[in-house]
Amino acid sequence: MRIVEFVEEMKERAVNELLKVSCGAVYTREITPFGNHQAEVRTIRGGAFEKAAITHLTFKGLKPPIGDKPVDYMVYQMEIFPENPFCPMGHFNTEWSLEGPGPYHMNLDLFPAVKVAADLEKMRQLMDGVADQFSRDRDKMREGLDEHYGMEHWDVPLAAKVGCKLLNLTGAEIELFIKAYQTFFEGYLNIIANRKSAPYTEEDRKLKLRRNSKWLEYITIKDKAVRLGLDAGIPPQVLIALSFPPSAEF
Repeated sequence: MRIVEFVEEMKERAVNELLKVSCGAVYTREITPFGNHQAEVRTIRGGAFEKAAITHLTFKGLKPPIGDKPVDYMVYQMEIFPENPFCPMGHFNTEWSLEGPGPYHMNLDLFPAVKVAADLEKMRQLMDGVADQFSRDRDKMREGLDEHYGMEHWDVPLAAKVGCKLLNLTGAEIELFIKAYQTFFEGYLNIIANRKSAPYTEEDRKLKLRRNSKWLEYITIKDKAVRLGLDAGIPPQVLIALSFPPSAEF
């Protein structure tokens, strides 16, 4: 199955590329079965990253929130928290049913601490190229990211709105799914490589901590995925490992 092959290849590539750019990180891998399901969490800590979590969740016979028929489901997610505030947090969320060729869902974006306009614009241009290649409207391809990753009490959303929000892609659109992911990941690696050693101030560091705290607020208050995950039987320690930030300040 094309999507399964992509995930297996991407897991290895992500680990190798992130370790390469991190310069001195420690890598761990843990597989946790729960019921008929399984969580694989690969974690990188050190060097350029406070924490980078690469997660592959597989569900067998999962009852969906809407409908009664149990389905086999898969989630492939990365949450990357760089050490340097000039490197944005990288959010990579993809999921789909294994019952057939799709539908496939994908949210990719950067969550900056210190905003580097040139880096954000470069990523926007890369993703615009993907939109053009697949005859997609550039703006509609990322429409809703700011609303999705925003809360009413915040001054600005987490999302820089430079990635993409692709929902309900069909099997015929799998190449768009893969190209968007690979392009965004490559662009993100370049940002890390270029900014990981940038000098920063205590004020910059506090912006990173505040960004991380906003992400924690989002996943514990607004995001339904954590609650659905608990209801599906995902152990709390797995949810913490795959999504919680390594540092925050309130």
